[in-house]
Order: sequence, then C-alpha cells, then structure tokens
Amino acid sequence: MSNKLEAILQTASLMPAIPRAVQEVLKLLQKDETTVDELADAVSLDPVIAAKVLRMANSAFFGRSKQVDKIEDAAYLIGIDSIRTMVLASGMMGSIDNTKNFDLNRFWRLSLLSAYIARDLAKFYGHDGNKAYTAALIHGLGVLAIHKAVPEVAAEIDSTCADNCAYDRADAENKALGFDHAEVSAAIASFWNLPEQIGESIRHYPHPSLQNKPEDMAGLIHVSVALAIDISDNIPYEKWYSTLDAAVHDLLDPTLSRLPELQPRFDKAKQFVDMMVNTH
Repeated sequence: MSNKLEAILQTASLMPAIPRAVQEVLKLLQKDETTVDELADAVSLDPVIAAKVLRMANSAFFGRSKQVDKIEDAAYLIGIDSIRTMVLASGMMGSIDNTKNFDLNRFWRLSLLSAYIARDLAKFYGHDGNKAYTAALIHGLGVLAIHKAVPEVAAEIDSTCADNCAYDRADAENKALGFDHAEVSAAIASFWNLPEQIGESIRHYPHPSLQNKPEDMAGLIHVSVALAIDISDNIPYEKWYSTLDAAVHDLLDPTLSRLPELQPRFDKAKQFVDMMVNTH
C-alpha cells in the first residue's frame, strides 16, 4: 500500500463520525422492511436532524396545507422512504465540512440521485434495493477524503477531469495517485461496518469489467451514477452513453427500454434531491 493511500485512508477513518441517527437509519436499510416507529426512534436520537427533517417535510415542495411537528406524522403523510432519505441527507451533509474549491452541492446532488436510481433499478436485476441505495449513496465519499488529505493533488484532479461520466474522476485519480476514490469509499464502508457486498460494489463501480462478473452490483452502481450525471447535468444521451464502461452495456440495454417508464420517477427524485440540497 502506498504512503499516499495510507494517509488518505487514515484521513477517511478520522472523518467526522456520522450522527447516531444516521447510523441507525443505515442499519434499518439492511432490513427488508422498516416501520414508522423504528424510523421515528432512530431520528429522535438527534434533535438537530429531526428539526431539519421536519423543516423539509413542511416545505412548499410537498404542498401540505397543515404543518406537521412529529416525525411519525411526517412519515405517514409523505412516506417512510422520503423521511429516511431526509435523515441520511441531513446527517451526512451536516457532518462533513465544506471542501475548498469543490462543488459540494453537486457532489451531494449526484450522490442522492444515484441512490434513488440504484434502488429503482435494483429490482430489474435481482439486487437488494436497500444495499444498492446505500452503495450508491456513499460511492463518492472517498472524493471528500482525498480533498481533505491531499488538497493540492485534489485541486489538480478537479482541474483536469470533466467529471461527466462514471469513471472520469477515478481515472484522473489513478493517474495522479495510483488509486481512486472508489477504493477509499470502500474502506469507509468497512469502517462503518456495512455489508461486504456494498464495499466491493463501490470498489469496482468505476470499471466493473475488472470484476469476474460485470453483472454484479458494481455494474448497477456504474449505471446509476452515469444516469445521475446525465439527469443532473443534462448530458446529451449520445455523449454519456458512449462513455459507459463496455462491461455494463448489456446491463444498460434493459434499462433503456424502461426509461420512458422510469423517467417521471427520476425527474421527481431530482426535484426532491434539489429541495434537500437547497434546504440544507
């Protein structure tokens, strides 16, 4: 292991601990089903996060005429999935400081949107939706660790990569450092005691062809990140399709046939994500 990678992994291990409420919600994601009471109990562990979630639940985005003041009521009105995402977004965005000269809003927007897309696509490919959601949500945390540990190198990477496909940044990092953010993100997943499948899918997502089985969850995360970039940045279809790793083309073809069906869900997810990032 290189000295730089050791330093960055050390930085990753020292990144601010995620709030207890977020830890509990991540645990709930590993369950097949989550009840309103379980979610409310987790959120109650952090009054600051609870207040942020209620503020978002009462925002104009949901068009509710009656204000809610309890997490349980908000969950019944707008759904457990929405509340769960608000908790994760509020907790993670609040626990990580701004990174100099880095578009943190875009980072969180892509992370959250990737998670939504991964969960929706997982069912088409026989993957666990909650695990896919978690992997996509934290796939980029290594980028923040690299910025914290070696800001000068990170700034150079920022200036040389367009960051308009699922592997562009990873390739630039490998050229500059000899490893990429996906490896660091996988280490963070391990620090957080998340299932091994989540860490391994993150580790290989930039180039799933490096795995023996390209159809594994890494390919799903690759496609989800690519679609999130496309939707968020309005990348022309021909451009982002041509930059996909060849190993996921077979995975993508069924997705493309379902895009007309899924597009309204993705568009709604983008609006929801924009609301969370802008409200934070």
